[in-house]
Amino acid sequence: MMSWALPRSAAALACAAIVAAAQPAAGADDPACHYDVTLDDPRAARLDIAAACDPALSISGFTALGNRDHWRTDPETYGDGKGRFTYDLGAFARAEDDLGSAMPFGGAVLVTPGFLLPLPETKRAVMLRFRVSFPAGGTILTALRPDRDGYYQVPLLRLNEAGPLILGDIAGESLAGDPELTLAIPSGTWRIAREQMIAWVSAVAESNRRFWARSPAGSGLVILVPSKRSGVPFGRVLSLGGAVVTVLVGREVSSQDLYDDWVLTHELLHLGSPLMRDTGAWLNEGIATFYEPVLRARAGWKSEDVVWHEWISQMPRGMPAMTGIGLENAGRGGIYWGGALFVLMAEIESLRASGGRTGFSDCLRSVLAEGGDVTVKWPTMKLLDRCDALLGQPVIAALARQHIERGSALDLDRLWRRLGVSLADGKIRYDDAAELAWLRPLIIWGGTTRPAPISAGGFLGGG
Repeated sequence: MMSWALPRSAAALACAAIVAAAQPAAGADDPACHYDVTLDDPRAARLDIAAACDPALSISGFTALGNRDHWRTDPETYGDGKGRFTYDLGAFARAEDDLGSAMPFGGAVLVTPGFLLPLPETKRAVMLRFRVSFPAGGTILTALRPDRDGYYQVPLLRLNEAGPLILGDIAGESLAGDPELTLAIPSGTWRIAREQMIAWVSAVAESNRRFWARSPAGSGLVILVPSKRSGVPFGRVLSLGGAVVTVLVGREVSSQDLYDDWVLTHELLHLGSPLMRDTGAWLNEGIATFYEPVLRARAGWKSEDVVWHEWISQMPRGMPAMTGIGLENAGRGGIYWGGALFVLMAEIESLRASGGRTGFSDCLRSVLAEGGDVTVKWPTMKLLDRCDALLGQPVIAALARQHIERGSALDLDRLWRRLGVSLADGKIRYDDAAELAWLRPLIIWGGTTRPAPISAGGFLGGG
């Protein structure tokens, strides 16, 4: 029997991380298993599933992730790779109550594809194709895109890259800040009003769309999950077949808490860059870590002083990766802050080489315009080579080669002095006569003038 090791709890999933798998994807010519899923009630408590696998697979059985007590099936019907299943999904979701498998979600159920479908017992590359019908009512919210026959598809060997979907009595909310994104939010869950939650997500989405100069990932899904923990303790992006951003939000959170937090901004930033894992996660996480406070400053939710204070205080955590073991060998702190330090240097070197006309952020936007969003995989150097092509000179790739495999010397204190920024007695001080002081407004504001702030919908301070 096949054994699977998927994350089973939010605590086991890396905070604010994109999850990726190394297995090859199933191709269009690979055999498939087809599933017709029928919701027998609008709250998705009970499902009937008919499975049929291509005969070439010689499937003699199916298995389920999680507790089998909620499945009813007759193995005698498995002939020719076919099977019929009755699934008490509602009971399973209540028993699991886990973001990594299934959990109740208002009048619906949030479930990952790996815990929704009976899985064929095979080690071959297989495409799982499923469609859902709702004779008693209900709907599906998913970032997966159906084919012309209404089937969604996920490769069996990459189930852990596919984001969760929601089945049942649920309506998606369109976001004024980015109409390409759909928001899934259960009602009557938080202390503050539902409208305040929607306004926050819309505002953060608008700040992100401003940065990318477009919606960074079309038809994405943002899911807010209530949490007993305080604040916004966790977020992640899963991107196979479509980007799903899942964020835990404390039930007692206030509006001020939301706009003071960084997690959603960080996660939405991930949508605009291709998934790069050949040298590790440092560049994806560095991009999101570096530009997150920049976006919040440009939106008017954070001061310039606080941004520099954060960078001067936190970027030393990335120095062991940058100057010692190399970015591709970095641990958690090095992945985030080593990556952010590299992005700062890339921004500085791009602006210097172009006389202030082109920054590293311009390179990222050009990559996105080329189709390099989070739903595709790129080698790290492919993105950095695109930056050099935009600059017309070899700057960024050479910088990366100094720090990826093993570190290279870097005087961080001198870098701050050249930028004309320092931290003393807990306060930020500026030196406008410094050599690179002219770069500061370009880095923080994206130009010489500050952008207009983004409204918090009148909710700030009233939470």
